[in-house]
Amino acid sequence: MIFTFYSFKGGVGRTMALANVAELLYQRGLKVLMVDFDLEAPGLERFFDVSNQDEKPEKRNIPEVLYSPNEVIQQRGVIDLLLSYKQSYSFHLPNQESENTSQGSKEDKIPFTVEPINNFIVPLYAQNDKGGKLDIIPSGSRGEQEFQEYVRKVHSFDWNDFYARYRGKEFFESFREELLKSADVVLIDSRTGVTEMGGVCTYQLADVVVMFVAPNGQNIYGSLKMAQSLSNPDLLKKDGNGRKLYLVTVPSRVDNNEKQLLDDFQEEFDEKFREYIPDKMRMRLESLQKSAFLYLKIPYVPFYSFKEKVAVRDADKASASDLSEAYENLVSALIRLSPELYKKTHRNTSLLYLSSLAGLCQHYSNGYPNNKWKRVFDEDQDILRKKIIREWNDILPPVVDDLITAIYQNEPIDKSILGSANKLITEQINATLDVENDNDEQAIDNPLENDNMENDIQSKSGIESKVSVEKQNDSFFAFVGKILFSKTEST
Repeated sequence: MIFTFYSFKGGVGRTMALANVAELLYQRGLKVLMVDFDLEAPGLERFFDVSNQDEKPEKRNIPEVLYSPNEVIQQRGVIDLLLSYKQSYSFHLPNQESENTSQGSKEDKIPFTVEPINNFIVPLYAQNDKGGKLDIIPSGSRGEQEFQEYVRKVHSFDWNDFYARYRGKEFFESFREELLKSADVVLIDSRTGVTEMGGVCTYQLADVVVMFVAPNGQNIYGSLKMAQSLSNPDLLKKDGNGRKLYLVTVPSRVDNNEKQLLDDFQEEFDEKFREYIPDKMRMRLESLQKSAFLYLKIPYVPFYSFKEKVAVRDADKASASDLSEAYENLVSALIRLSPELYKKTHRNTSLLYLSSLAGLCQHYSNGYPNNKWKRVFDEDQDILRKKIIREWNDILPPVVDDLITAIYQNEPIDKSILGSANKLITEQINATLDVENDNDEQAIDNPLENDNMENDIQSKSGIESKVSVEKQNDSFFAFVGKILFSKTEST
């Protein structure tokens, strides 16, 4: 999935947010590729400079950097890739007649780069124990000796000519495909304002546009106009080939000390941008009983405005906790827009513990605890609860946590809480299974509303015998979920 980080004005913390999001996704085991498309004001690589860390080398919470910023800027990047393609296209100029007939070769019809995209990818972090990796395509070669040449390349690049004479639209569709093959998630740092580069990064390349809105009139007005444009189906059909485009608006540089101004900004932000919240995110916010503003707002922390620092590396420090939490919330929100990313970032838990929680709910369905789940899972309740909390701490709504607490304390629980928890758990499992609206027959029903499900759970050995067969196909966890949702007799 491709996320484009965009802002109407500069100085809103867009690039810093991208660096923090990249760091968190890497920590979660994803292969992350950053693309510095802010050609006129590049510098994304500076956030991965170990010399900017205040701690001694042995205490730095950062992996070993394979290429330092000074080494990254020596490498070719986006502008070099574009020029390489133009040169290649000139040597392989398609025949005009073949363009307009069915006789043209595939090579004539599909633009290509003379070099593979890997030639422009610079590794930053090696693969971690979760499989995560972090790479970057810089803006272009702009070391001390090359900087003036870089400026010339960027200023002389004619975007209108590129689209008119070099099949720019087809090139970027091809480029998008190559990006998706190169990583689990691609993060593009876009140019600000209304520019050709911004249009490429948003309409043509992105699946999700993450737009940062600072608390002033220029930012709010410009961001709102861009939100309206990015939601225009005619423009999306023309420039994005009809691809669905999510828009996530993020209030940024929010000063929590100015209480009245903060409340005013929240009211204006929620009023103007509420309609652009993706449905998947809206459901999450409703379950948390929070507005998008409160969940996604990124506070202004003066310390992190000096140098290029990545706050999530200091998550254990009180000084960075608010900013780190904000970026964690943003990552959680973005991951939920992609079932593939969601599954990959929760691969270690799969559905088993969420399903086990559903099983606990079912055995609690009369409002009072019983011990049947112990026979099913053969695990100490305290251990099971801790596993659930540890593995699902970023996706469990508060009502589910209340349920876990009641189960843990072996106390009766209000049926309304139980019902709400069951509903949310069911939604989470179906979302994790990536059950689409047009395939509802595969969805798991709410266990409290289903009186007809077959009683499959008789004993732990019974589950094992079924599991041994079901392990052979991809529906294993769906099967486990359905078993755990089965109605059973209280003990």
